[in-house]
Amino acid sequence: MKISHFIRRFIWVLITLKIINIVVAVVSMQTINNQLNALCIAFTMMVIGYYILPKSDKHFIHTIKNNLSRHQTYTFKKTHVVSNQMTYQNRAVDISRQQYQAQSTPYLNELSMLKRQLDEMNERIESQKAYRNQLSKQINELNIKYQQLNELTTQYNSLVEDIKRLQDQKDKLADAHVTDEYQSFMDYQSKQKLATIDNFDGYQFETFTCDLLKALGFSDIKRTQGSSDFGVDVYAKNGDTSYVFQCKLYASPVGIKAVQEANSGRSYYNCKKAVVITNSYFTPHAISASEKLDIDLWNRDKLASLIAEANV
Repeated sequence: MKISHFIRRFIWVLITLKIINIVVAVVSMQTINNQLNALCIAFTMMVIGYYILPKSDKHFIHTIKNNLSRHQTYTFKKTHVVSNQMTYQNRAVDISRQQYQAQSTPYLNELSMLKRQLDEMNERIESQKAYRNQLSKQINELNIKYQQLNELTTQYNSLVEDIKRLQDQKDKLADAHVTDEYQSFMDYQSKQKLATIDNFDGYQFETFTCDLLKALGFSDIKRTQGSSDFGVDVYAKNGDTSYVFQCKLYASPVGIKAVQEANSGRSYYNCKKAVVITNSYFTPHAISASEKLDIDLWNRDKLASLIAEANV
């Protein structure tokens, strides 16, 4: 049974139940107008339900109606008529060898051509299979190399971690050899040097910055010249990383303008890092701007530690 027929019959049952409910409600209605409206609704729903029914169910309802009204239902049968006028004459087919060859030659040629095309297609298929096998072999070789590369990458990462761990141990051992007395002496020297720097002029502070960078291992150290240096005073490199330095010899905290100038200088010289170095400290706005613009700030405390490290 089709699902659509089942759904139609189910909807017809719901409509029938609703019609029965309306007919029962008509008895309890007080006014004739309401009764007529209810009967019209019931009749409309009955018509809709009839059209929803499948064709076979409609035929069944017609049969019931005809039986109730005592109408006969006629069934028409088809009768095959045999005609005696049609005859078949069995004639012998006589065809010569030349006619047969003449008629069959085009078909044989076409068959031969199709056979050649089939052979060519089979050759192409075999060639594609060989190419596919070759590609499969190359893919397997690439997978093996990829696995080897992953293993080498894992080994490399392990070696990098070992080197980092050994470097940390080396730094800890180096720090352990520094005595408290030596550290106190270096702090005293740094404070004395800072006191001397406070009396420098701008040119002397830039010269001292170059000497400090050289002692720290920087290379290619240059002082910029001219008024179009975008606030950059010193250019230097540490390994493959290029730096621009802005030197600020201030008695008061350095403001945000110096950070902005260092950022402009970094873009102008196409450098990776920019640093503002000062013998003073930085305002909160300058510190906030440096974090957003990725500018390094070397304040008085940082300068003191670098002086102690470089021993200048």
